[in-house]
Amino acid sequence: MLTDVIDAIVKESMDIDEVRSLRNSISDRLVSARDSGDITNDEFLSAGKIEGGMDVIIAMLENQAPIHEIRIHAESIVERIRAISN
Repeated sequence: MLTDVIDAIVKESMDIDEVRSLRNSISDRLVSARDSGDITNDEFLSAGKIEGGMDVIIAMLENQAPIHEIRIHAESIVERIRAISN
């Protein structure tokens, strides 16, 4: 799932619907994983930062922000994903 997020946000042209769909999917999976005990509360909170970052990117895309500014936020999300994936 996290590789899907990376793939979606590093594309030359981001698809806002794809980013929204992935954001919603991550949210649902995280709640389920936390409730079942598959992830700790700390892991849940760390992953929540990724969700928040995706929300920022969605808002930036909706408001037609300059692509270089969106890329800065996308790279931050990729770094967070890599940090929790290791």
